[in-house]
Parts: sequence; structure tokens; C-alpha cells
Amino acid sequence: MKKLSVSLAIFALVILFSWDKTEAEPLKSIKTDFLSALPEVKKHTLNNGVNLLYLKDDLPVTVIYASISFGKLYENSGNAGITEVLCKTLTIAGTESYPGNSLNQKLESVGGEINISAGWETIGIEIKVLSKYNNLAFDILGDLLKNPVFEGADVNSAKQLVMEKIKRDMDEPEETGVLKLREIIFGGSGYGTVPTEKSIGNIDSGSLKLLWNKSATGGNVTIAVSSSENESEIISLAEKKLSEIVKGKKEYYTIDREKILSDIKSSSGIIYLIPRELEQATIYIGTCAPEIKYNGNYALYLMNYILGGGSFNSRLMNEIRVRRGMAYSVYSLVRNRRSAGIFISFVQTRNESAGEVLSLMHENIKKMYNEPVSREELAWAKESVKNSYVFRFNDIDDLLGNFLEIDYNDLDAGYFRDYLANINGVTAGQIVDESRKMFEQGLITVVVGNRNLEKVLSSHGKVVICEQEK
Repeated sequence: MKKLSVSLAIFALVILFSWDKTEAEPLKSIKTDFLSALPEVKKHTLNNGVNLLYLKDDLPVTVIYASISFGKLYENSGNAGITEVLCKTLTIAGTESYPGNSLNQKLESVGGEINISAGWETIGIEIKVLSKYNNLAFDILGDLLKNPVFEGADVNSAKQLVMEKIKRDMDEPEETGVLKLREIIFGGSGYGTVPTEKSIGNIDSGSLKLLWNKSATGGNVTIAVSSSENESEIISLAEKKLSEIVKGKKEYYTIDREKILSDIKSSSGIIYLIPRELEQATIYIGTCAPEIKYNGNYALYLMNYILGGGSFNSRLMNEIRVRRGMAYSVYSLVRNRRSAGIFISFVQTRNESAGEVLSLMHENIKKMYNEPVSREELAWAKESVKNSYVFRFNDIDDLLGNFLEIDYNDLDAGYFRDYLANINGVTAGQIVDESRKMFEQGLITVVVGNRNLEKVLSSHGKVVICEQEK
């Protein structure tokens, strides 16, 4: 890890001293080739099609991160929540060779740890051990991928835990609002799936086995390894311990973008009110954002930073909280993924301020495509993004995650190397153009707050009451 820390320091200094603070340099002069400053990541394909990414580390520690191409974006209304249930079941039930809690106990006895997580696009299995226990780590990983236990009692326990979490989340206005927002934008599938008692009830041992047998195959699994062991030794161990994984092909979720945009357009202007007896209103405004490979994402990232992603210097924060003191919390974000993306603007305010705050949110969003940002604002946003960029490579986990992102999305190998140059090349005109393309698709508005808000909000659009399902 010592080598990594030195490389990161060099990388940070290269960036800091190659960027003019008042005038963006020409793209060709920006020295952001982090691949020359960071440890080299090598890629190898095992005999069964499993992709292996290898990163050499100096410390006698091995981090293995297996990424399986299945996640919440692959779900639909009939099986919503299955990714979480599967991960919980794996954690509870273990494998044929390491059943139940014996899996965790075995790793803990050698100072290791394991974490199984449900992501939007992938299921992640992370195992950390001292390098002298690599054989055990790969043995456990191989058994998880090939021989997981999906027994009825453990599946029921996992379903109960997931359902309890869903109920807790639905008690929070922030979670209730964003779930409804995504559901409306994406029509109840993919980003818009909302787990319910019915969808969780549909999940059983058979459906989990079917999903895992389809997903945990050679072409659908990528494993990133950071270790002090040599690359050849890691490849040999992986070939041996993962040999039972059958060949397969990469599986990706799909979306019907035309239908999504049509539904957004028809629902734009409607205010969806979820009644809650609360003293404050939670307001969400959102729309569909482009996929990760879209060239205009650099402009949209800066747009969002200026609008609400740049903390206290962002427009929404200044207009709503700093100048008027009308918000408890305020932000905006853009997330771009392989096939789908989302824009979200969020404000939490007093019920009596909800109407005015909603107007300010819409007003500031419209300004992004009606008025070019100032030279000073653009320079501030670029400078802030540049100064924080190095933290994307803060540790081994970040590095492995970045290269897994490149692999999953089929991004160019220089995606992260060229990122800041692409950010620096964005113009005020591009921000206006890309903002208009995204926002003029239509905007969905969801408010969680007192039922009496219906009258106030009706002056801003048609209000539709959304009673929460029991």
C-alpha cells in the first residue's frame, strides 16, 4: 500500500499544478494520466470465461471483489426485492462446504472478513484476508458462486429481514418520496421497482436458485483482486478454485427509453402528493438522465454541480437555504448507468414554505437551459471537481471499484485518465444545450407532506393524491 500512497500523492500534485485557476488550459496540456501514476491493473480471462482483474499491492493482504451482473435494475414489479433477498440468503445460509455462520467464523478465525451486497447493476462479494490465506478466500468464493445454500427456512428469514427494512424505509419521507419518484419515471421496473409484500412473497428457493444459476456463470462474473501474491499465482489459484463455474454470457438489463420518455411527458406538470402528518414537506423533482457512455454527461455533471451538487456554493443551496432560510436539506444529483440514468433535485422545507420552494426549484432548473452560466461559476465548478477528483482513487477498494465499472460498462480504458480533460473542455453553451435536452423531456414532481398542501400546490400544477399502500 506504500507504493499506492506515493502514487496517489504524485497524481494529486500533477493535477494541482497542471490546472490554471483562472483560465482552463487546452485539453492537450492537462496531465491527468493517472494510469501512469497508479499501479497497473492487468486483465485475464479464465478458461470458463470469468474475467479476472489483477492489481499488485505491497502489503501482505488480498482483497477479492467478485461482481455478478445482476442487480436491482434487472428487477420488475413481480420480483422486486429479489436482489436483496438473495444477498441476505447467501449471508445467512452460506454454502455447502461452509454452511450458515461457519463461513463468517472461518474467515474471522484468520482475521478475514466478507461482505455480500446488492447493488443497482451488480451483486458484489468482497473477501479480505492476509495473503497467506488466499487458498481459503478463493475456496469460499468458488463455493459461494457454485454451491450456495438456498434452503426454505433461511430464505424465509432473509425475506423477513428485507421486508422489515422496507417497512422502516417507508416510514422515512425521504425514502418514500424517492421511491415514488423513480416508480413514476421508470414505470415500475428497473430504477422504478418498488418492493412490496406481494413481490417479496413471490420469492422462494426455486426462484433464487434459478436466478443464481443464470447469473453466476463465467461470462457474467468479473473478479478484481488486489494482492501481494504474483499475478501468475493468483491466476493459477483462481483457475483451480473457480473451475466448477460453468461458461455463460454477459447479461444486461434493458429499458424501453421511448416509453419512459413518453410517460414522463404525460406526467410532467402533475404534482404527486403523498399525505403524511408531518411538520415539513419533502419535495423531489426528477427525470430520466442519459446512459453512462453519452458524451454530454460531462456538461450535465457540471450543470448539476452548479445547480445543487456543489454544496453551499450551489444555486439551490444559496437561493433556498442560505438567502431565505427555507430548507433543512437541499441538493441535486445526476447518476448515469449503463442503460439508464436519473436526475433528482431534493428539498426538505416547512409545509407553509412548500409552494414557494417548489417554484424556486423549477425556476433554478429552467435557468440552467435558458441562461448560460457565468465564467466565474464555470471556473469554480471545474476547479472544485478537479480538486476532489483524486479521492475517487483513495484506496484499494476505490481502485478495484473503478476498474470494475470500466469492465461492466465497456468503457474505454482511458475513461478515468481522460475524465478531467473532458470536464475542462465543457463550455457554458454545452451546459445550456445538454440541460435543455434533459429537462425539456419533462419533470416529475413528488411531495411528501401534510394533506392540506393540496390547496397550496394546486396553484403550481394538477395535484394527484397518492395514498401509501399498506
